[in-house]
Amino acid sequence: MKKITRRIHDLHFLNLFKLVIARFNQERCMDMASSLTFTTLLSLVPLITIALTFFAAFPQFADFLMQAKNIIHANMLPETGGKIITQYMAQFTDNAAKLTAVGIIFLAVTAMMLIYSIDNAFNKIWQVTRQRALIQRLLVYWAVLTLAPLLMGGSLSITSWLIAVSVGHFSQLSAITLGLLKLVPLVLATLTFAFLFRVVPNRFVPFRHALIGGAISALAFETMNRAFALYISHFPTYKLVYGAFASFPIFLMWVYLSWVTVLLGAVLTSSLSHWRSKNRVREESPAIRLYYSLCILKILSEGLRSGETQNLPRLSKKLLLGFDFLEVLLEKMATIKLVQKAAGNNWVMVRAPEHVQAIELYRLFVFDPGKLPVELHSEGIHAWLARLSEHNAKTASVTLRTLFNEVAPVNN
Repeated sequence: MKKITRRIHDLHFLNLFKLVIARFNQERCMDMASSLTFTTLLSLVPLITIALTFFAAFPQFADFLMQAKNIIHANMLPETGGKIITQYMAQFTDNAAKLTAVGIIFLAVTAMMLIYSIDNAFNKIWQVTRQRALIQRLLVYWAVLTLAPLLMGGSLSITSWLIAVSVGHFSQLSAITLGLLKLVPLVLATLTFAFLFRVVPNRFVPFRHALIGGAISALAFETMNRAFALYISHFPTYKLVYGAFASFPIFLMWVYLSWVTVLLGAVLTSSLSHWRSKNRVREESPAIRLYYSLCILKILSEGLRSGETQNLPRLSKKLLLGFDFLEVLLEKMATIKLVQKAAGNNWVMVRAPEHVQAIELYRLFVFDPGKLPVELHSEGIHAWLARLSEHNAKTASVTLRTLFNEVAPVNN
């Protein structure tokens, strides 16, 4: 029995599940979902209005506005709340045609509040320490605002074509064909989630990881919708409490659960580069950061002579570390001009190991007396820390070349 239990604990998928749950709690994703729910309520109307404005600007998408309402009502929103939202969408469609350029810009700024919140949440999950430049962030936000409606219109075109082909021919279609038709919304949801996980975080996210996370998120989203619809249809106590106002709390809860699902998918996607590692670094102490930074520099120094660069997948495979943790260390070392990012997510060492003192890394990751506050409560402690730093400086006054010559090479 003990052997069976040990084997179960060694399963990669069980390790991945435990890692995702631990990171989900560690990043306080439930709190982030609450914040995103509030922001969604403020930004939803401008976001939908902008989307409908883009639909109205393209005549080929005009016939799909009604289909968009039906698809959202049937596949995304709960029944009771969906009726209310569909009614509002009809009003938005009429009002969108009356918007001026100034009105559209004002709504775009309001809608960007939601995308800004999503950007912050994803970057926190991926442990981003350096945000994109302002221009790059605005370009990403605007791309989401403009491309999302166009992608939605294209997806609706495909869905409409499939429905038109199948109308009147259901008796002639096989069960496999009908099943494939029903999978179209799931596939589109997968691509949408994968697009978000790939583009929004300022981190290297492999397309394969984004696609896996998108597929699981789409399945979880569909499961959540069905479970939520089952609950509100069989346990209508909310109507007794809220009466005619019941649609709002229902929709609010649905938005909250939707964000929980999205954030869970984001945590899963960011964890995929960790889960096969036996040394999953979550307790990122200064000692651990110092150790792995030396390992990274040793690998990069080996390619310094041959001019070979190292990308994140190769470093991750050699050191069994996740992409996000690797980038945190590399970006930190880039601040003292030790490494530099090259094209294609490649990294190079820009200073020769014989010209780098180990104490530089110690001060970068462990302790730097120069960063102590000016006003201290105890001069005695300050003096002791200064002596400690001086002692460590003498001990670590060795070049990386000398250090690397004394240790075995990092396994490939």
